Amino acid sequence: MNFKLWHFLSSAVFLLSVVSFLWIFQEGKTTPALGSVPYVFWISFAITLLIVIATFAGSRLFPHKETTKP
Repeated sequence: MNFKLWHFLSSAVFLLSVVSFLWIFQEGKTTPALGSVPYVFWISFAITLLIVIATFAGSRLFPHKETTKP
């Protein structure tokens, strides 16, 4: 199993989550807006999409295998 890729994917998801809640999702930040939809919606949608793609890639590259019990 290629642990470098696994560590990269898991680190990316962890860092993206931490960075999002510490710096990106700030209370009262509604500008810029796309039409009448505020910034928080668009950036949270993009971050969620990146996390889902990383999770999907991890599940395809490293499928779960049951261990055999002796």
